Amino acid sequence: MIHKIIVIDSRTTVGQVLYDNDVVALETDLLTGFISALSAFAKCLGEKSIEFKGADLGDHRFSLITRDHLTYAIFQDLFDNEPFARLALKEMIDIYHDELSLLNLSIDTLRGSITEEITALIETEYFPVGILKKINSEIETLISDSDVNFDLMFLSSINNGIIQVWRRPINPSILKQFLDIISKIPLEMSWLAEGKTNNYGLFDLNGDEPELEAWMIRRVSTTNYFIAGRAIAKAEQTKEGFSTKISQIFEKVSELVEDALEKEWIKTREEL
Repeated sequence: MIHKIIVIDSRTTVGQVLYDNDVVALETDLLTGFISALSAFAKCLGEKSIEFKGADLGDHRFSLITRDHLTYAIFQDLFDNEPFARLALKEMIDIYHDELSLLNLSIDTLRGSITEEITALIETEYFPVGILKKINSEIETLISDSDVNFDLMFLSSINNGIIQVWRRPINPSILKQFLDIISKIPLEMSWLAEGKTNNYGLFDLNGDEPELEAWMIRRVSTTNYFIAGRAIAKAEQTKEGFSTKISQIFEKVSELVEDALEKEWIKTREEL
């Protein structure tokens, strides 16, 4: 989740907050001074701009983008998908940079509605959870009726974390591992990793052959939402057949979510 976005004028080292969800208590002046120092250091090296991909601070990360004399800083959760968070930041910059670059942040105040507009832009990714009540039973049936053993399946947002869990792992560390994987790969396309495991689940207790294991991530249309999960199958199945089954289930779940979202957005537009 994105927690703060700050803009700093490199000419004056003065910054103003563009977005703050008030979740993380952070001294803005302290962060502004640190960012200004980084920008000054980049100039000493002859760099006209700096695009700093990120520094980890505990459970959080911050990164920088400069354009002209302005530096934009984003402060977010460590397990966010960093490329997508930066896309959100760049989208905001594209919209508001020209207006912000005309201001003297030392003496000028931001236009009253600009922070509200940026908040709306960042937080439009919040998922309308009410629609899940209508499709959860169908998704549960789809998962249960398949002959694939899903021990993890969930719907999540790049910025705002897990929205719905349909299958929760026995070992909570599995979910943490998955979030760690997601934080390190871009989600422009579906991703599938396969392998064998012989130390998990009831199959081993019965003395059966090792299982096939697959981890799947599928983006929901072009939104910042994605469906992810882990499945296990007997090794007697072919990898190709196993992959096909998993992909088909994820596609159907994704279609259900996409259709529900589309209906909700149409309804919202009509109400407006």
